[in-house]
Amino acid sequence: MSETSAQALHGALAAELRAAQGVAHVNVRAWAERSSITHDTIYRILNGKRPVTVVELVTLCRAIDDDPLELLGRAAKRAGLDLVDDVDEVVRSDRARLALEAAGLWGNLDESYTKARAALSKTGHLLSLREWRAFVDGAGSHSLVVALADFLEVPADYLLGQTPEDEAQRIDAQLGFAKSMRSFGVTQIAARSLDELEPEEMATVESAIRALIDKEEGPRS
Repeated sequence: MSETSAQALHGALAAELRAAQGVAHVNVRAWAERSSITHDTIYRILNGKRPVTVVELVTLCRAIDDDPLELLGRAAKRAGLDLVDDVDEVVRSDRARLALEAAGLWGNLDESYTKARAALSKTGHLLSLREWRAFVDGAGSHSLVVALADFLEVPADYLLGQTPEDEAQRIDAQLGFAKSMRSFGVTQIAARSLDELEPEEMATVESAIRALIDKEEGPRS
């Protein structure tokens, strides 16, 4: 993408985020609390003072129940651009986040980098911080994604955005289930151990466990 196109896209993304904010009826401070992105950063993004990263875009959209791919599509149309590659990056970034959340590695990405680096060093891959950030942003190289897929116990094709839609939805459900189980204190669970469960079954089990915990401890905030 040329520098001119990139500038047009960043401006369009800022405009679409402002529009999404209006639809969601959320102020910047509330948005910051929901997304764990500082209100100053959000102000700068909305005012076009700095470009939004892929991770920030996904996080901000999730916080107001908007679809980051749809928002990106609206921004591309506003800017008059064809952004197939950029959409792929959003998909890959979103899936990287899901995999990291399921593994309990999303909260502190610097600490997670240290763990990933140590794990990959045993296979002969020296993971740099730049490569790690590229993976989180959905722009990691094929060999890097394959190596991290093994570390995260998630199919590489899924992280690369190359799985069929029905398979991707199944893995999405698996990772979401693993994330929920981890929040309940069940840490020894991997996506590959859930292959026998259908997405609907995982949702039913998760709902039942939440109900039991709420009954014993009261609803979680």
